[in-house]
Amino acid sequence: MANREVNLTKGVQLPNGTRYCRVLLSANGRVKPDVVIVNGKEERHPEGAYYLEWREGAKRVRLSVGKDGADAGARRLRKEAELNAVNNGVAIVPENGDNGHRRNAEPPAAALRWTRLAFSRGIDTPGTRECAQE
Repeated sequence: MANREVNLTKGVQLPNGTRYCRVLLSANGRVKPDVVIVNGKEERHPEGAYYLEWREGAKRVRLSVGKDGADAGARRLRKEAELNAVNNGVAIVPENGDNGHRRNAEPPAAALRWTRLAFSRGIDTPGTRECAQE
């Protein structure tokens, strides 16, 4: 049987360093923003980011999902559904990984001219190198 459980944790700063602590869920299953369980007690920690944890075989995988508790809770449910589908043999379409941002298909011609000019004048960055080779 494959692992299908996904834990939601938050990396918080404690006196002995950074720890990944379990996030407290409300009665309706939603994430209580910035509230974590430290040594069995509820504590409020506004600093830090939320992380998803799950296992792939014996290996633990941890993925940062941002600083917003509501988004992190939604990502946890999505990951649980994905692991459940994989366990039941359903093919998964991967996310595009752009976090909701759109990219221009073609950069504007003026930007291309500027980067080619910058590269010709010795400003060497990966972006100017790429444009100069076109």
